[in-house]
Amino acid sequence: MRTIVVSVETAHPPAEAWARLWDLDRHTDVIPLTTVTPHPPATRLGTGVCFTGRTALGPLGFDDVMRVETWAPPESATVVKVGRVVGGRIEVTVAPLRHGSRVVWRQTVQLPWLPARLRWAEALAARVMAPGYRQVIRTLLA
Repeated sequence: MRTIVVSVETAHPPAEAWARLWDLDRHTDVIPLTTVTPHPPATRLGTGVCFTGRTALGPLGFDDVMRVETWAPPESATVVKVGRVVGGRIEVTVAPLRHGSRVVWRQTVQLPWLPARLRWAEALAARVMAPGYRQVIRTLLA
């Protein structure tokens, strides 16, 4: 399976969990070697807005280009990865709990540059990436 699923319960109410999860400056602070920025003229996320996570060490790096497909704060969002290096889809839901909220982050991993005969490697990539995603999401919600 080439899907990453992270489910986190937090003491934050849904609106606060949502704000923490989608604060691009916090992503930049939390994700190593990565700067996340919306594409101008956008200054915040919403349906149709594109943003890029630039991961680099010196001059070597890649852009993870994404587009917000659906945006329904503080309940759900869908983001499509449209870059040449990393593709896929992110579906996020935030549900209220008695004392906080539950965030579920579901992401498919696609590596568009892989030849068709090597698509099995996407499942391996998802397995390798999953612990990092779990840690980032937990830190964003802390």
